[in-house]
Amino acid sequence: MSSSTAEIAYLNYISRISLTFGGLILFITGIIGNSINIFVFSFFPQFNKGSTPVFLLFSFISSLTTLLTGLLPQLVFRLSGTDPLVTYLVLCKLRWFIGIGSATVAVHCLSLAAANQYLLTSRHIRHHQWINRRRALLMCLVVTIYSLGSISPNLVYYTHIKNSINQTQCDITNTIAATYNTYNGLIIYSLLPIIVLSTFSLLTWWNIRHKMIRQASIEQSLTRLVFAQITMDLLASIGFVIRRIYLLYTKDFAKNTYQIAQENVANSAFTLIGFIIHSFSFLTYLISSKPFRQNISSLLFTKKHRIQPTTNLMRTTP
Repeated sequence: MSSSTAEIAYLNYISRISLTFGGLILFITGIIGNSINIFVFSFFPQFNKGSTPVFLLFSFISSLTTLLTGLLPQLVFRLSGTDPLVTYLVLCKLRWFIGIGSATVAVHCLSLAAANQYLLTSRHIRHHQWINRRRALLMCLVVTIYSLGSISPNLVYYTHIKNSINQTQCDITNTIAATYNTYNGLIIYSLLPIIVLSTFSLLTWWNIRHKMIRQASIEQSLTRLVFAQITMDLLASIGFVIRRIYLLYTKDFAKNTYQIAQENVANSAFTLIGFIIHSFSFLTYLISSKPFRQNISSLLFTKKHRIQPTTNLMRTTP
């Protein structure tokens, strides 16, 4: 019994440490990275032309909001021992409204960027004109309204409740709303973006593979950046889906303390994987794009000049 108790305590310790330090790394990386992305795609001429940067900017801003509203309260609790969601009811509601809503906006705007890249690589020139910057902005606003509207029940049903040992928690009070919230996260936040991102990525690759557009290289194109971020998001989203499906499948199972401790470790890992979507786009761009690295270097070391692409690698609409 003592060894079992010690093992349970060790597993819970691993869960807390991984969430604390892993979450801290993701938070710092995401805040700095998304801020740099917003600056680069707003002011660098080679990255702010056309409609795709509009979708990406909305995605970066939404990811930044997700980290501030979704991950930061967890870090405050882990580092200080005081849960701000329990202390302030308004934070309890906003965390599960803005946090989830902004995360949904981020992945759906990236999905729109993937669809737009498919249109821009189409052999039909008229397709290149379908989405201009104004239409892209309108589409992002529609996605924002829809995403926040779909998660609006959380503003009502998330509140302070007492658990079995008389501790206050920020949790949902209605079983129907809880079930809706779970399936909304699984379908709208995970499965739908996975399908859209995969489909349009393959279609864009098909266009490029069969030389349906004029291009000299993919190396320095915005398409390469979008592909890299899509790959990262797909891998992280699959992990999130696995966690959601497992929780749905086992929610009615009786579990002992050892099984719960094991699940806590797995949940911590999958929680961190889920936040990778909103934290690693900047690192993904650094790894995948030489022009992006060169321009970031020029931003940090002013003696260098910003690197302009040598060719137009895709058609964009003004």
